[in-house]
Amino acid sequence: MHRKVSTGILGLDEILRGGLERGWAYLLKGGPGSGKTIFGLQFLFAGVEKGEKVVYLSFDEPKEEVAMQAESFGWNIDSPNFHFIDKVSETDILSSDLLFIGFDSISEIHSFIESITKLEELKGASRVFIDGMSILRDASKDPSIYRRIVSSIIQFFNKKNITSVIAEELTTEVGREIISYLTSGEFVLERVVRNDGEVFRTINVLKYRGGNAWLGRHYFDITPQGIVVYPIIPLNAREETKRERKLLSTGSPELDAMLGGGIYDGSDVLIAGKSGVGKTNMCLQMLIENDRRGDVGILYSFEETEEVIAHRLKTLFNYTPSKLVVKHVSPYGMNLGKFYRMVTDDVWSYNPSIVAIDPINSLQRMALTSEELTRALQLLCPFLSARGTIMLQTYEVSEAADIFQFTGGGISYLCDYLILGRFMEMNGELLKVIAVMKNRFGDHERTLRVLHMKEGEGLKIGEPLRSYAGLMVGTLREI
Repeated sequence: MHRKVSTGILGLDEILRGGLERGWAYLLKGGPGSGKTIFGLQFLFAGVEKGEKVVYLSFDEPKEEVAMQAESFGWNIDSPNFHFIDKVSETDILSSDLLFIGFDSISEIHSFIESITKLEELKGASRVFIDGMSILRDASKDPSIYRRIVSSIIQFFNKKNITSVIAEELTTEVGREIISYLTSGEFVLERVVRNDGEVFRTINVLKYRGGNAWLGRHYFDITPQGIVVYPIIPLNAREETKRERKLLSTGSPELDAMLGGGIYDGSDVLIAGKSGVGKTNMCLQMLIENDRRGDVGILYSFEETEEVIAHRLKTLFNYTPSKLVVKHVSPYGMNLGKFYRMVTDDVWSYNPSIVAIDPINSLQRMALTSEELTRALQLLCPFLSARGTIMLQTYEVSEAADIFQFTGGGISYLCDYLILGRFMEMNGELLKVIAVMKNRFGDHERTLRVLHMKEGEGLKIGEPLRSYAGLMVGTLREI
């Protein structure tokens, strides 16, 4: 029975459901600057903190360069339990004809393997990080030689119950992907530059034997403390007992009537429309009513600062909330995983009744693909619902002629309530008109209403426009 070993990397142990399996070997791949050395150092110093003997075996970077990197994160490779083996500076390896021309005999291969396995520093070690195995791979004329060397070293580590991480440069050359099948797990670090110039760092867990790890791509940052991974994985809402849902008011009798009586706790509400149609103000209306009930609400605002939101609440609604938490979040420099972790951490900390995201479009800037955004929302919505927390989202529709454009992103099907706002022209006047398009829990009003916003009075919603049609085309006409 293997015991889990912490990677020392915040978030990664969570993805691996506890860490690495003790005594097994893992492959770490990545291009230059992807974070392989930092990963290895962090893995080793997690052992040092537990009093373990660890070994850094380098075929790539000399000790001085590794020491400088470690120092920038507050790690000292001269610690008593940290042993650095500098194979870069050993002329019997780097200048050897055996390595760069090819081994001429079985005895020479065995000799090289023993130069590793018989190292005094490995005696009693619990963790090993090998940096620069690609140098051996690229220098070997025959892939079978490289395979034999790596296989023998891994078998030695496994036999000695040493947990090893082997770093290798990414390659697309056929026949060079040799280590993968020899190891028990495989991680790929990447630095991805999107077409718009936004830079993301990701770790892809391609393989993990011995447990139900969350395979796939996850985002990470390199912080002053080292690598931090942000898992986008299912969460336990800790809601064991069944409960009866409560129907809550939005704070507007007219909007409640349109929705069929209000909104249920634990539901997902999507407010969609063009910029300026009143999405944020409808969102604030619901948060104000939540605050009046004495419940905590959280608003993640991507377009307005905390000060602007506070000013809007005061001037438009004449209200100063006591339990509303407003967080201004910039999508630039933020990744989807980090935001996902921010929301879930805040939910545990504040236990809110409403979590509002304004607008949800900004999350698209934080993700590499729309599928990743959809998956994150698919995980977040049931987590909040099980806790009885309302998820309130606004969505800016960009095409006036296609009001259902947002459905293609896999977002609208998740919502329980869908409110649509449009600019409408009637008799030469531009009006803001809203309609409820969906109520998953029952019937709802199927009419149009004009939305007004008055300073100091908040939202004012008119009577149903039963004699008018034209929401879909943008021009009200009397029928």
